[in-house]
Amino acid sequence: MKRQNHQTLLRLVLALQIAAVPLMVRAAEVKKSPSVNESQIAHSRTVALTGQRNFRDLGGYRTADGRRQVRWGKLYRSGTLARLTDQDYAVLTPLGISTIVDFRTTSERAAEPTNWRAGEPAVLFKSYGTRGEMALMAVLTAPNAKPADVRQAMIGFYQQMPEQYADQYSEIFHHLVSYQTPLLFHCTAGKDRTGLAAALILMSLGVSRADAVADYILTEKAGDFRATGTGAAPSAANDPYAAMRATQADLMAPLLRADPAYLEAALDQIIKDYGSVQTFVHKRLGVSNAEVALLRARLLEPVS
Repeated sequence: MKRQNHQTLLRLVLALQIAAVPLMVRAAEVKKSPSVNESQIAHSRTVALTGQRNFRDLGGYRTADGRRQVRWGKLYRSGTLARLTDQDYAVLTPLGISTIVDFRTTSERAAEPTNWRAGEPAVLFKSYGTRGEMALMAVLTAPNAKPADVRQAMIGFYQQMPEQYADQYSEIFHHLVSYQTPLLFHCTAGKDRTGLAAALILMSLGVSRADAVADYILTEKAGDFRATGTGAAPSAANDPYAAMRATQADLMAPLLRADPAYLEAALDQIIKDYGSVQTFVHKRLGVSNAEVALLRARLLEPVS
């Protein structure tokens, strides 16, 4: 049983945040960007679903010059799609999603397969295993681990993410260049891999870094995760959160938060290594300046 719990905990670390977790999260404090009305975003940006609380439309974000904005109904981000209900699909079908990019590992997809029932989109994924998460695991299970240690390990993980997931990010950009939209991209929680992907896309479209970070923070506010898993636990054999229930909540908290410092660390690492996000997208992801211009022409519209 101990080994089983250890494996379960590792899967949780690989996901880095699950779509519904029994944790009381504190709303992140962040300097508000003038082009983002947080209250409006919280109500209009999130697609109301029962089986996935973190399904969001990336439309409406203005470019840094304030003259254009991302088109609504073209780009969606989410966590796992495995728990969507028939009622959810009634909401999703009119969206006409034509492409789904799944960032999850091979084992994550096997554990929570997607049975998409809103049309027949192209479903894209890459088969790969764990990447760099063992350092997080080591910190989380250390005898004298402290929350600050876990938070620092998360920052270190985010610093590695641009290179570790460059192939996946390159793929999503090239499908956008081919105008295979509306496009949905997701991982397990819709926070880490998906969060950095969203930031790269938004910033490539000319949205400010502050607004990209603000979108990342919305993951923590998209749904009330506190009520999930707080009731009586199922039998250990059927409880996917058994290891997490046995782990100190204060140690799990930094792992599960959408801390702006995490995304900032990834963006800072990109700037350190490449000079700018634009150069990273061009040189590492293989997206030309002409293709970025094409993305902007297709995915932006004038502010009315």
